[in-house]
Amino acid sequence: MYFSGGRLRAGRRDGRLVTDLPAVRQVVPHLMPTRLEATVYYRQHLDVEHLMEWLAEVNEGRDPAERVRFFHVFLTALARVYRLRPELNRFVSGRRTYEHRDITFSFTVKQAMTDEAPDVQAHLTFTGTETVEEVRAKVERGLDGLRDGAHADTDTLIDALVRLPRPVVAGIARTAWTLDALNLLPGVLQEAVPVYASAYLVNLGSLGAEAPFHHLYQRGTASIFASIGTIRPEPVVDAAGSVVARRRVDVVYTIDERATDGFYLVRSADLLQDLIDDPAGLMHPPAPAGQTGEPEQTRSTP
Repeated sequence: MYFSGGRLRAGRRDGRLVTDLPAVRQVVPHLMPTRLEATVYYRQHLDVEHLMEWLAEVNEGRDPAERVRFFHVFLTALARVYRLRPELNRFVSGRRTYEHRDITFSFTVKQAMTDEAPDVQAHLTFTGTETVEEVRAKVERGLDGLRDGAHADTDTLIDALVRLPRPVVAGIARTAWTLDALNLLPGVLQEAVPVYASAYLVNLGSLGAEAPFHHLYQRGTASIFASIGTIRPEPVVDAAGSVVARRRVDVVYTIDERATDGFYLVRSADLLQDLIDDPAGLMHPPAPAGQTGEPEQTRSTP
């Protein structure tokens, strides 16, 4: 339950209860009560050869601060995948399945490229209809504020908590997780903690590193963790049987199988590749659902 408009309402503030799950899917959270038992890993070799050529063309003559980056295109495409594939936006709480009310991605940002520089958390909300330019502007606005030293709510909250005695911090944490299990966690905490999101992303390609197989966070609502590696030329066998060099990047997904199964994720990853293959199409809003045959939203309760 949660407060909205001065009234106590049933359900969760951040998600709608999914009411049409098959019987087997309803049983799964009871067989695997936590994300630890339900973790599935999937590595996607994302082909970005055409995308990198397109980026070079689009960014020609642009000011460096206004250039479109791979991460901007990736976020745009991923948000559209979430819009088209709503099961990705599900999470399990209290052994019940919910669907997020928004598409939200969290990721860590270094304030400077040094070992000593602090990390801050970015938390952005999308509709899945944004263009690449809109996403670029949204990301840059958020990152500029964080790098200028404007701490996110998460960092402010953590700074206050770590000053308390450890037993007090442990007690606060137990209380918060209990409230979350009862759907009574205050909105200010949900908005401040980055693991309350559709997915948590880490872009290690910006550091020249490869994508790791990351863990899921036991708390929060992020059922997917996506690690993005470095774009590199790799040998690929083309349609004619010849070995050619194409630029690719590894994206490693860690998913909570209780929220959605591996087959659904693989099909969604294929759609992501299709969108990446047509970056020019991401420069325009998607057509209305009725004109594209997009799937209808899952039936859920408020």
